[in-house]
Amino acid sequence: MFNFGGINTFGVLLSGTLLSLAWWHGYTQGERRATQRGDAKISQLRETFVTQEKQRAEQAAQALQQRFARQVAVAHTSERNYLAHVARINAENRQLKRQIDDVSHDFFDKKGQPHAVSCVFTRGFVQHYNAALGVSDANDSGAAAAPGGAGNTPQPTASAGEQLRASPVTQRDILANITDNGQQCQVWRAQVNGLLDYIEGLTP
Repeated sequence: MFNFGGINTFGVLLSGTLLSLAWWHGYTQGERRATQRGDAKISQLRETFVTQEKQRAEQAAQALQQRFARQVAVAHTSERNYLAHVARINAENRQLKRQIDDVSHDFFDKKGQPHAVSCVFTRGFVQHYNAALGVSDANDSGAAAAPGGAGNTPQPTASAGEQLRASPVTQRDILANITDNGQQCQVWRAQVNGLLDYIEGLTP
């Protein structure tokens, strides 16, 4: 009886040990496989993240490149339009200047008789005209209002009688001056409009 019971006890212990070893082996194998799968999954996630980040960076770079190319194209178009507009303005100015003599030397009266233009501009008129254009030349003789706004402002010490004296400025001089001023105004307007067109062209 004793030996038989001892054999049974030994068998139970052996079975328990074998079961424990089998469980431990299965646990360690399972843990190793789980760790391997986890590491593989993390590695895959990292690779996916790197790939996505690379794609986002490439897309951002491509978007910037496209935006830059569009800005360059808009700038070139605006520049071409501006230069073409300025060229037209300059051509019109040259044509207008050629016509100044035709409209400033003679005039016809009611009977159709030709007469020489006699238009007197006082020194005060010329000084006022130049002052309105922002010309500030103190060496004023009241004698010139040059094309492009060149001329003179009134001297503070000039008497009223001096300002009412006739100046050598002619109708032709005034017309030439207005022609150049008009040309400059049109160029400035073309610049502003070109800038506005450029800004509008950059709007998505």
